[in-house]
Amino acid sequence: MCRATSMATNLAVAVAATAVGCMLVINLAPARPDAGKGRPPAGSTLAAASGHGGSAARAATSALGAAAARDGADPLAEPPAGRIEVTAPQPGIDFKSNGSFAVAWKNTTGEEVDIWLNAKTGHGRSQRLGLVASRAPARPTSEVIVTLPQVPPGRSYFLEVATAGDGAVRGFSRTFAVTD
Repeated sequence: MCRATSMATNLAVAVAATAVGCMLVINLAPARPDAGKGRPPAGSTLAAASGHGGSAARAATSALGAAAARDGADPLAEPPAGRIEVTAPQPGIDFKSNGSFAVAWKNTTGEEVDIWLNAKTGHGRSQRLGLVASRAPARPTSEVIVTLPQVPPGRSYFLEVATAGDGAVRGFSRTFAVTD
């Protein structure tokens, strides 16, 4: 009971400290980076908190550990492996708005993919305009027919093929033009 009260107090202090403008930065890191060979036991969470070493830092670190244990997540899990390479459409081809065409890719992730229509917005930025295919096959080489949504004519459209759901691994087509 005392531990639960202490955790609640620490969490309240962390919330109050955040509300008044204090900043707490939490970095997940191995406890012994020089060891490198072993992994911590399942369910354990390692965290390093920077900032004031008081109760707010302890509460945040405790909350991280509790969340990871509850979700069964391994904080040191490997990021998704693999690569996605978009092989079609080829550059230099124009498409009609509301028109259909084939999209092909190579996928070494072993996961299904979603296909998004994007547009460049300038200054190295882009915007997702819409999902044009969802849960496409996870085969090493795949192809689907997609239909473009109604978009204004332009020369800066491209497709994003990303692992379904999390989008952790993605590949991009070359830019293409959309005409009336």
